[in-house]
Amino acid sequence: MYEVAVLGTVILMLVSAVDYVRRAWIRETNPVLATWILMLVMMGLSFWMYWNSPRRSLTANIGVIGSLMNIVIILSGVIATNIRNRTLSVEFDKTQKWCLAGGAGVVAFWFFTNQPLISYALVQIIALIGYFATAKRLLKAKQSTEPLVLWVVALFANLCAVYPAWVKEDPFSWIYLARAVPSTILIIYLIARIKTRQR
Repeated sequence: MYEVAVLGTVILMLVSAVDYVRRAWIRETNPVLATWILMLVMMGLSFWMYWNSPRRSLTANIGVIGSLMNIVIILSGVIATNIRNRTLSVEFDKTQKWCLAGGAGVVAFWFFTNQPLISYALVQIIALIGYFATAKRLLKAKQSTEPLVLWVVALFANLCAVYPAWVKEDPFSWIYLARAVPSTILIIYLIARIKTRQR
């Protein structure tokens, strides 16, 4: 069961990333490059801090590892799409800039305190702030080109990651999942709400 949950998380994250890139490539969606760069920074920091902790495991915190893989694929695809379409540009909004600065601050905190768990939790809080900024935009939006499929599949992937976290009693994984699952559900709800209004 453990191996099935780990493999399920990886496969679902991979499928959602490939589908997202495909939709961007055929111009069905119009992803914001800055959002994916910010997500890569947050997940990259999460992985880095986790991997430098004594509890590191390739499977116990498969949610973070799967999410990092997912975001690397999506960001690469979004960059390639923008290069092809000659639309490559990055513009961070105020909240995103504060999140990036907060990430740098957490790295400094980690460097001076050598507390990976606390630093990891702080990165998840910053990621949550980034999600709330996205949620705020979606609350006001009259249309969304974000594919609901990505977020639904990502939710199922994170739910698969619950079992390995439970078996290994990994606090890093629980902190990540406590942030990822509710925030993903919120984004799904907001996108579904917009798409229902569009019909």
